[in-house]
Amino acid sequence: MAPKLNILTFHRIVKHQGNDWTDVKLDLFKSLLTNAIKNKQHIVSIDNWSANNYGDLAFSFDDGHLSDYEIIFPLLQKFNIYATFFIVPKFVGKEGYMTWFQIKKMSDFGMEIASHSESHPYLTTLPKEELIKELRNSKTIIENKIGKKVNSFSYPYGDCSKKTHNLVRLVGYKNICNSNPGLTHNNMKVFARNSINYLSRIENIKSILKPKTTLILKNKISYIIYFSIKRALGINNYLKLRGFFFGFRG
Repeated sequence: MAPKLNILTFHRIVKHQGNDWTDVKLDLFKSLLTNAIKNKQHIVSIDNWSANNYGDLAFSFDDGHLSDYEIIFPLLQKFNIYATFFIVPKFVGKEGYMTWFQIKKMSDFGMEIASHSESHPYLTTLPKEELIKELRNSKTIIENKIGKKVNSFSYPYGDCSKKTHNLVRLVGYKNICNSNPGLTHNNMKVFARNSINYLSRIENIKSILKPKTTLILKNKISYIIYFSIKRALGINNYLKLRGFFFGFRG
């Protein structure tokens, strides 16, 4: 039986207390990494798993934060582990984000550099022509900068539809990732990803690395609820509400 892939999604990694919902403390990531290695889990990039159908755990990082290069890359190098980094070309070089030199260096080591759109918009809100431009420009720019083909794509904000899936494939991406929690198997057209964020705890490492069916179902229900609220309120109101309850700005 082909293995199922548990794709964990991170954003910015911080050494101390974060100031954003998606910030993850370095201690938590280190615990995830060391426990996965101790448990002899096969950690792979998303494209490698897609091509070879081998491995059971993947680390993915959205947006191209500077912490990817300064904190995560040295750790992965130390253990000779490969991850997937979803890049937004228009973020590259801005304060708090990686440069093309840093991204190319990671790519040369063997990290998968993937696309997260050109400018990080809500893709379902765009006219078809603008949507295709976002997808195609991102792919082309990244490929020209790293000298490799870009096969994987993840949706900004998890915002997607059947229409966007079709256009992502039309542009030439092989692997489509959303933010819907769960495990990915080889006959899935869109890959599930499990978010690691402010609520993730070191004491739950075991269930994060190898989630049981009941936990996956619970997370799916929670995701449907919060995504429905986000659509109903609009992103700005949603972020304000979340910040009010959890003390973060977004």
